[in-house]
Amino acid sequence: MAEIPLFPLNTVLLPGNTLGLKIFEPRYLDMIATCMRENSGFGVVLIHNGEETGVDSEIYSVGTSATISDWEHRADGLLGITALGIERFEILTTGTQPDGLTFAEVKILEESNTREIPEQFHYMLELLDHISAQEGRIRRTGQPFCEILYQLIYLLPLEVTLKQRLLEIPDCSERAVILHAELIRLGVIQYVKPEAANQ
Repeated sequence: MAEIPLFPLNTVLLPGNTLGLKIFEPRYLDMIATCMRENSGFGVVLIHNGEETGVDSEIYSVGTSATISDWEHRADGLLGITALGIERFEILTTGTQPDGLTFAEVKILEESNTREIPEQFHYMLELLDHISAQEGRIRRTGQPFCEILYQLIYLLPLEVTLKQRLLEIPDCSERAVILHAELIRLGVIQYVKPEAANQ
């Protein structure tokens, strides 16, 4: 277990993926300054009810720990950072500082270490390569199946609540089954690999 500051947002950060953020609230400027000074991280959690600038927003209990992989002073005077998702966690307890910053005691959630892609989900790798090529991204070879899934979830235009649901699923194969069903609903599978819809 560990205690980390939380950054509630209206988006989901996934392990192995990045998120660009503009920092302007004093509580988060102080948090980022501390993280950079101490080389520590923070947690990104999806807001269930409330606003990003609020101090009493309701948040989901599963989020992703993050480190700062890059930063810049933007032309608009704000601090810009790139957060890199590291691993999933579950919130056990929370507390709020006088400045409104929330800290949480969290438990890191283990990830299944499946490296091989089940045959029925090979098309997901093809889909990831297709999307990555369109966006000018280069995919690392030899990635575990869970990393491939997270990248695909990150790139696909899925509802944020679905991304949260997929993040919360503890098993990589079960996560793939839910994503597979959503790709059928969206009609994506027929475009990439028609026969996959019948598997």
